[in-house]
Amino acid sequence: MGYTGINLGNVKMSNRSSILKLLNDCGAMSRKDIAIELGLTPATVTLICTELISAGILCEKGEVEEERRAGRRKVLIDINYQYRYVLSVSIEAAKTCIAISNLKGLCLGAKWMPTDGGQEPEKFLKTVADEGKALMWEQGITKDMVLGIGVSVPGPVSRRTGISQHAYRIWNKAVAVGELIGKQMDLPVIVENNVKAFAEGELIYGNGKEWENLLFIKWGPGVGSAIIIQGRLYDSQNSKTAEIGHYIVEKDGKQCRCGRKGCLETKVATHAIAEQVRAACTEETMPQLCRLMEGDPNRIEARNISEWIETEDDGLGRVLDDIIEQLARVAVNTITLLAPDKVIIYGEMFSHPRVEERFLHFCSHYDASYHGGYIVKSELSDRIEYIGPLAVAVNELFLLAGSQED
Repeated sequence: MGYTGINLGNVKMSNRSSILKLLNDCGAMSRKDIAIELGLTPATVTLICTELISAGILCEKGEVEEERRAGRRKVLIDINYQYRYVLSVSIEAAKTCIAISNLKGLCLGAKWMPTDGGQEPEKFLKTVADEGKALMWEQGITKDMVLGIGVSVPGPVSRRTGISQHAYRIWNKAVAVGELIGKQMDLPVIVENNVKAFAEGELIYGNGKEWENLLFIKWGPGVGSAIIIQGRLYDSQNSKTAEIGHYIVEKDGKQCRCGRKGCLETKVATHAIAEQVRAACTEETMPQLCRLMEGDPNRIEARNISEWIETEDDGLGRVLDDIIEQLARVAVNTITLLAPDKVIIYGEMFSHPRVEERFLHFCSHYDASYHGGYIVKSELSDRIEYIGPLAVAVNELFLLAGSQED
């Protein structure tokens, strides 16, 4: 095939996207500074910014505060974060969070509902869509004000097709999540693995603005991970995720939910932690925990882990240390292989100070350089229930798309 020339429409869309991503990462800038930063001509930047301002996507923020000089003063340009809203759906094993947010990541409202994995996916996702519509109505947001919907689920996901291939502890079959919710809402839907979605949230709203190579570790109720390489989320062609939770740590061990035996999750998932603590809990080994459970170790469960995990018993501490050390060892091996700029930890288990402290202790025990800010807790932990699906929708439908209808 002969040379057909450059597709100017694609170039223009790419330039729009570059400007939006730059402003999202760096904040308000002048047209001149945007041109210098991106290597574009001032005329190109002016033309694109004028179009985006007219569309309501960008806005002028006023003149730059600088020393008096001759000539035209710089005017700052920024993203209009109220341009559209995003509906976020975070489906986890225990509960599902539905939230509506602006493009800046500010949540206007949210709803929670139990995740009913025993229900047919079509029926459950219709309920999710109905709750989403109700939330939009309560916030006074109409469909034309919504950019789209971001959905996150555990397990492998085909982002291209919107199919959840196996949502662990929820569905044991492939579910066309994007199609089912999209039909109910009549809006574009982007579906992604929950840990990868959170990593994308870090790229847009957190540490990803500063560091190019990151490893994410989520702990609770299972263990998940994601990798960012040179500012981009690693995504294999077969939709598999970088799941360190399924690193094999025991030969011919217990059956894991993934189908293999001896995975790390069989040792450190919250249900496995509760099982190990129950087995070791006696009046002699864990007196305080026994009193808390009124003498019945069977009351020690994953669902109430926050009630008992900080109990000051030496016996409990030893059981937890063994579990935490196993995760730390796998994390250190992964860090050694990938050599990321930073390691970002988050999730239910890391929300407990005792667990976080002991995890960092064991990691730095293996390598002292991991102490003092190399492994850090995500600054987005308080937005964990919606920031991931929000980010995948913002990235796909706003930043990468150039967000302009021609």
